[in-house]
Amino acid sequence: MREAFGRPLGLKVPVMGVVTTRLPWRSRGKPLVYVVDRPEALKSLPFRLWSRRVLAALLTGPEMTETLFDGIPAVADLSPAELAELRDGDVVLIHPNGRVIVAYQTGSPHNCLFVTYRCNCLCVMCPQPPADDPEDLWEQNVRLLALLDPQEVTCLAITGGEPTLLGDRLVELVRLCRQQLPKATITLLTNARKLKNLEFAKALFKAGYPNLFLEVPLFGATDTEHDEVMGARGSFWDTIQALHHLALLGQPVGLRTVLHALTVPRLLPYAEFIYRNLPFVIQVAFMGMETMGLAEKNLDRLWLDPYDYREILAEAVRYLHRRLVPPLIYNHPLCVLTPEVRPFARNTITTWKQLYLPICETCGQRGECGGVFGTGVKVSAHLKPLPPS
Repeated sequence: MREAFGRPLGLKVPVMGVVTTRLPWRSRGKPLVYVVDRPEALKSLPFRLWSRRVLAALLTGPEMTETLFDGIPAVADLSPAELAELRDGDVVLIHPNGRVIVAYQTGSPHNCLFVTYRCNCLCVMCPQPPADDPEDLWEQNVRLLALLDPQEVTCLAITGGEPTLLGDRLVELVRLCRQQLPKATITLLTNARKLKNLEFAKALFKAGYPNLFLEVPLFGATDTEHDEVMGARGSFWDTIQALHHLALLGQPVGLRTVLHALTVPRLLPYAEFIYRNLPFVIQVAFMGMETMGLAEKNLDRLWLDPYDYREILAEAVRYLHRRLVPPLIYNHPLCVLTPEVRPFARNTITTWKQLYLPICETCGQRGECGGVFGTGVKVSAHLKPLPPS
């Protein structure tokens, strides 16, 4: 999530609210966080009593006089650039220490509910290694859902950690998403190991139908290959059993693999395995690696320049496409891909992580390209501008 730090004033507990850059604003009873970039906007606040009832906090820039806040909790001294990034309808979580987190970014296709830091695997390239959950994480997600506009939200992901570790609470959360956001596709990112329990899989399917879509990692065509990447013995067969349960239920599911030195050499056998054994999956995503967390720690063991595996990737994509198994390419700049597979690439890097380097400024296809991870420690050495498509 994108975040910023400012000077806290009068904040005793965390505050979550919907961003507005103007008053009056249709709050529908939801708490508002008013973004103020000039002192004049604050001077009339005491006379807008209806506004004061729904104002949860203020976010302001530098050179604001505290007396203008009139007792309203605030985070001051945010930069003009940070304030300019906030849009009407965003949802922010403000901590008493002045930390401002954008929990939902209106108009972005990359919003998610981060439901747990815990996991039952330890993937060698995990960008965010497992940790304990904050005590208020569940409540924060429920509050966030209540603040979203059901007419505006068309997609939302549920991620972690491993969300299925929540058990029945995950079922409850999926049901809540479907009820409160009826127009949204809910994408659950899960290793699916817990879904080898057919009753749990049934409960999840019923809670999310017809809005739920699952994306499941599969890192090899054998248990040895997959379990090595997942860092968990037995995870391959757990996942395979879960995938067949999901197929039995009619639950839409896609597969993912992350491309690095342990997966790329086996990419064509991997594609063949999916075609012959998992024909019910509706897509297969080949993902670029985000080089942070455990991926950074294991970089010497894992790193391959995407340009160097472009031909192997193209062969696997071609194999699946010709057999009507839809392939997709995530997290790869277009310039490191062969021309024939660029139409399969998607702009999937989360908005706040996305980076375009100076060499990208003259690229004729920048509008279609997802750039690179700004959070990683390494990117391809072969980035270059492309002519217009």
